[in-house]
Amino acid sequence: MLLNTPERPPRSQRYVEEAFDQISTRKNIRDIVILNDLGHPVKSTMGHDDSVQFAGLFQAIRCRLERGMKQIDPTDELLMLRVRTRTNEVLLTPDSKITLIVVQNAQDHFQN
Repeated sequence: MLLNTPERPPRSQRYVEEAFDQISTRKNIRDIVILNDLGHPVKSTMGHDDSVQFAGLFQAIRCRLERGMKQIDPTDELLMLRVRTRTNEVLLTPDSKITLIVVQNAQDHFQN
């Protein structure tokens, strides 16, 4: 039995290319991975295998965070996930049809 759910048209390749181009012009960007609504990389600065592995790891973090947030407020939604290390920062921005994952060099360094 099929559920009667409306089909969401995928983001066009043009939309993905424009998003990729906009992000890649920013300073300090190391890597960009754009995922489709199924979580598969559709455009990336990484090799295919690295993109798939990286996307899987961050999608797992995203899912756990969303489940935890539902405990706090079921009506809330994730707009951005930001993870920072001493030298890098990863930004994950979900959209209804694509997810952007951007790795950038941290602007400043922590003092030891």
